[in-house]
Amino acid sequence: MKFLTIGTTKDAFLTLPQAEKTKQNVTAIKYVLALKKKMGDKLHFYMDPGGNRLVSIGEYSSIEEYSQSLQSPIAAAGYMNYESIPLIEVDEKALKAYVESAKAAK
Repeated sequence: MKFLTIGTTKDAFLTLPQAEKTKQNVTAIKYVLALKKKMGDKLHFYMDPGGNRLVSIGEYSSIEEYSQSLQSPIAAAGYMNYESIPLIEVDEKALKAYVESAKAAK
């Protein structure tokens, strides 16, 4: 199963003292790096330039594995929101068939 996950820091995180924000960020980065090392090429991370949003695309063997991947220290502390979107692979033939069926439905 593939998931697109968008993690956004909550506004409450911005009100923390700088030392606490740094501590939370360091533990979160260590967690993400360990997760990436564990999953290898099945997990990819992207970050927006402002640093408020982390986007990942990962392939998981079960919902439990996916759920565990969302248990970062910064999320456990309550400073992250996640939005998850399941993805499916679409080949060209299936996509063309979908477009043709949509045209016929008009």
